[in-house]
Amino acid sequence: MSSHATGPAVLRYASEVTVVSRQTVRARGPLASHRVIALVCALALSGVNTSAHAHFPHDPVLALGVSPDFENDRTLFVATFPELNWSNRDILRSTDGGKAWGKLPNGMDNRFDFSSIRVSPNFTVDHAVFAATRGDGIYRSLDSGDHWILSNAGLINLNVKDLKIGKLSNTAYTLFAAVSPGGIYRRASSDNTWAQVLSPSVSVNVIATSPDYAADSTVMTTDMTGRLRMSNDAGNTWTDLGSPAGAIIYDIAIAPGNSKEIFLAAAHNLIFYSSDSGRTFVNKGANLPLESINNISVSPNYLIDHTVFCTGVTRSVYKSTDSGNSWTLYTSGAAITHQTAAVNEFSELQVSNTFASDHAVFMSAFDGLFISTTGGITWVQSQTRAKLTPGLALSPNFANDQSVLATSYYGAGIAFSGNGGSQWEIRSRGWPTPAVSNPSFAIDFVQNHVGPPMAVATKNFSYIGFSSDFGAAWQMKQIPDLPAIFPGPVYPTVLGLSPAFDTDGEIYLGTIAHGVIQSLDGGATWRANRGVPNLVTVTSLAVSPNYATDHIAFAGDLGQVWLTTNGGGSWVRTGTGSIVMRSGLKYTWIAVSPSFATDHLLLVGSNNGVYSSIDSGNTFQAIGPSEIGPATIIRQIAFSPNFGADRTVFVNVRGRGLYRVLLDAIGKVSSLQNVGVQLLESNIEFTDLRFSPTFKQDNTLMGASGGAVYRSADGGLTWAFAGSPNN
Repeated sequence: MSSHATGPAVLRYASEVTVVSRQTVRARGPLASHRVIALVCALALSGVNTSAHAHFPHDPVLALGVSPDFENDRTLFVATFPELNWSNRDILRSTDGGKAWGKLPNGMDNRFDFSSIRVSPNFTVDHAVFAATRGDGIYRSLDSGDHWILSNAGLINLNVKDLKIGKLSNTAYTLFAAVSPGGIYRRASSDNTWAQVLSPSVSVNVIATSPDYAADSTVMTTDMTGRLRMSNDAGNTWTDLGSPAGAIIYDIAIAPGNSKEIFLAAAHNLIFYSSDSGRTFVNKGANLPLESINNISVSPNYLIDHTVFCTGVTRSVYKSTDSGNSWTLYTSGAAITHQTAAVNEFSELQVSNTFASDHAVFMSAFDGLFISTTGGITWVQSQTRAKLTPGLALSPNFANDQSVLATSYYGAGIAFSGNGGSQWEIRSRGWPTPAVSNPSFAIDFVQNHVGPPMAVATKNFSYIGFSSDFGAAWQMKQIPDLPAIFPGPVYPTVLGLSPAFDTDGEIYLGTIAHGVIQSLDGGATWRANRGVPNLVTVTSLAVSPNYATDHIAFAGDLGQVWLTTNGGGSWVRTGTGSIVMRSGLKYTWIAVSPSFATDHLLLVGSNNGVYSSIDSGNTFQAIGPSEIGPATIIRQIAFSPNFGADRTVFVNVRGRGLYRVLLDAIGKVSSLQNVGVQLLESNIEFTDLRFSPTFKQDNTLMGASGGAVYRSADGGLTWAFAGSPNN
């Protein structure tokens, strides 16, 4: 088994229930723990309605930002899941109105989910974008998202629940941030520090700024009880307006016209309306369904067209052209996924600033991003995560055959290149049909195989495939349900193959809810491995290159490392107390030295840097320097196949680059170089990085990012585009 035994895998479609409740709603409280998420996953996989009607690919939009000049620049931003669901969330950008998307990783090293994306009202001039998170604070970009930095000076709490902007002029604006456990902070566009303007004793739920903020300086908030507050002096003083809805308020929309008309979206079939700046309210939800109204947005031309949009928790989108007196449902096509809280299914409505001419309305949902260019009458879904390439596998004879296999999330199955990535073709014969709905994520080649190279790949659930002709034909074997461990299908996440597979037939699979399972007969039958808990997503597997004699393998989940020394017969947790994780998503990556028999070296990537063990995983210590040390998020670690001679390791650090690291004889860093600067400057961050098995001769690496593959022929110093396997 190569040191890259943990070939990336991802859970898609129904398996995305693993991330239920990650996006907390405006009145929804703190992030759910991994255990709670796993339990929700358990219900989903047990047969509770999950996403029977959700589209594929499933691409939740966790936050949405729209350019104020959308008609001309066609620019949108979304926060969504990455190629690997159980990794950290990504920001994507489209500059063609949502047809094509690219991720923006440079400087984005968040551990928590996003709560808001806000685009500067002067975006055409200053190119400023802000991304608020549930624990990292607020990121700022001044170049349309190409580079991000944290902008947290003055914030006491970094769990930002909402972020809004009030325009002052063509060069100035004011930002307002609601944080948890409470309070509101304000920052002028010319400042670098936030100032508190509402007491932390107030648990703010939603913020709204007036579209006429430059003239009236109006800001409104509601707290978790539904109590409304208004400021007419940019947040310096506040007036308590009571609880007009008598229920939780999920959204506030202030209409143009010096903040006289205000709409509140509330629980229990309520839209409350004020025509006197909030002094009195009446209910305008007469012909809306008997359910909570969770989003509301008004046309920027409201004084002329009187147009308002809203969503219920199960129906979208409603439109009114008479200031909310009557409502018409125009079906958006967004499904109820049952993979998040009901109030989160439709998370945000935004109306284009240039609505009078482009008629554009945007709705973010757990089922994706939906766009109308007909004033909300008809809707089209934007595929933000189509044709992704999460995984690669290079032939053991790569120097001679230049053969590569690439997996797909939403494409056409498995892609093959026989010329090192210059050209690709789909090779999915034998794969469950239709291949586009049965994606493959984990893939690897059997090492030391006698005969033609044998590839092994997993379907997103219930199947594993074998091919000895580079994917021209696949022999599929079903992975049975294992109800004694957990009800429902087995959803593989990662794959680990015995380096002696020809003789022992051993395969390890990490799963979403079944812990680690193992086959001793080439996938014909499967057993559970005691020790690695179920209901916790396994994110990494690494098998000792000397497995035939030492029977050692490692598994990583969301924050823990597990060790077996008896070929999967039992597992114990290792690294307790010495591998220190930070809060947030605790994705774990494990890599074993190719010289493990003599150096006993193991590296573990965490959300708090790299940890090393030189005693076969029994004890660990943090490894420096700061570039890959504490406070960094490690996406992947890969050992050179020639590590015994070249001492080379690659470490992929989220948002900060790809480091080529040289280790000394006892596993300490002797030098390192960021060879990922060129990549990050081009908004490229690898989901999977693979060495050529003949790296000593050809100096070649390949990496997958988004839907593309990149190749280096000089040991990672420079990179070139090597095609898009699924296009």
